Amino acid sequence: MIWCLGESLYDIVFQGGQPVWAVPGGSMLNAAVSAARYGEPVTLITELGNDETGKLISDFLQKNGIDTSRIHYYTGNTTLALAFLNEKGDAQYEFYAHLPEEAPDFTLPDFKPGDILLFGSFYAVNKRNRRNTDTLLHHARQSGVFIYYDPNVRKSHLPELETTLTFYKSNISKSDLVRGSDEDFSYLAGAESGEAAFRFVKACGCNQLIYTRNSAGTDLFTTGFSKHFEARELNIVSTIGAGDSFNAGFVSAIHQLGKNELDENFWDVAIGRAVIFASEVCCSRENFISKPANNQQA
Repeated sequence: MIWCLGESLYDIVFQGGQPVWAVPGGSMLNAAVSAARYGEPVTLITELGNDETGKLISDFLQKNGIDTSRIHYYTGNTTLALAFLNEKGDAQYEFYAHLPEEAPDFTLPDFKPGDILLFGSFYAVNKRNRRNTDTLLHHARQSGVFIYYDPNVRKSHLPELETTLTFYKSNISKSDLVRGSDEDFSYLAGAESGEAAFRFVKACGCNQLIYTRNSAGTDLFTTGFSKHFEARELNIVSTIGAGDSFNAGFVSAIHQLGKNELDENFWDVAIGRAVIFASEVCCSRENFISKPANNQQA
């Protein structure tokens, strides 16, 4: 099972000052949908309001084959995100969150060896969620789960970085693998290179980093070796969800091949798949990969 922990929301995308499309979103939701569309068993641990938007998202998840039994429904409105695309297809965000002040008590999953836990974004460093996040991470490590972390730092969250930086570092320390962008590590550590970002990640306690740089490609850093992977040339529509689907492609490879000891051949296969996932999303208005032709789900 691939377990995804994080926020769920509804994206309204603007281009040229006008709303042009809307779709369920949130970093872990996007990754969950891409992994499920690829045929992986996925459970999403998240929160939704008990409003029409929450029902729309829940129905969408179920139609895409995602286990929604771990969704907590609160009384109120589901979070909205306004995404403003620039000419390159990159987005700046404004969030309208309506989560209750107190986090719910999540029931711990029945993790199995070979499971993957994918988590990240602001949900994982929000003070209200720290007890749940720390408890879940501890349980995952005790259960032999492979933990994959994407900090996914947004510019809108930088005013809180003085408080949340400790939480980012703690999350890194508990993870088997970190995947972050050059922008993420510029914000978190003032790192302007992959080597500097890896020094920061190692100092936090994790020895494997995937460092993505959009059109400049992807850099892998481990204690044994490092490697560069070229990006594809694309006609970009939107980069929303691209990194999330990169994550989905990678964890699907870990889950399918059962690799907890990652050799160089595995990295080639897994990062190659992740790049394919991310590239497809960049060329569409969806935040996730498309469904296989033989998948008749809505």
